[in-house]
Amino acid sequence: MSLKRSSAASNAGPLIHLTKINCLHPLKALFQEIIIPAEVKVETVDKGKERGFPDAVKIEKAINEGWIRIKKIEPNKGLIEVAKIAGLQVAEVAIIYYAYHNQTIALLDDEPARIFARTLGVSVRGSLGIILDALKKNLLSRREALEALDKLSEVMYLSPYIYRLVKREIEREAI
Repeated sequence: MSLKRSSAASNAGPLIHLTKINCLHPLKALFQEIIIPAEVKVETVDKGKERGFPDAVKIEKAINEGWIRIKKIEPNKGLIEVAKIAGLQVAEVAIIYYAYHNQTIALLDDEPARIFARTLGVSVRGSLGIILDALKKNLLSRREALEALDKLSEVMYLSPYIYRLVKREIEREAI
């Protein structure tokens, strides 16, 4: 059985969060490729480099290595309108559209986008899910997964409930 799934479509959040905590490598191990729309490249690399964020250079390196690929994705106007009403960004709509039509996973951290994707039957993973998947596939040790959780709580909002839930899952998985 192959360790890697074929592909995933990612929004900026998971790429930025995982890179900031030095955990982008599990994505490369879990997926053959990560698809991003141009808007995500602009947000993660172009604007990141303008602002001097070191994670922008790391994401750009992954793009240059070819395992993160920029793809033109054009969702239909009806989906865009419905998604705007739900408060989603253009890139989130593109990712959900791509994942739906290619039967792949959408990497999303924002809850409204995750709910919208699941409503359409799209499988979703966020930064926390990637950490848990990496632990289950022995890409991260228990200690590394717990450190990643702590670091994630510094770069993105995690409610105390979610933090405790994921911490318990890490501790249970690593027994």
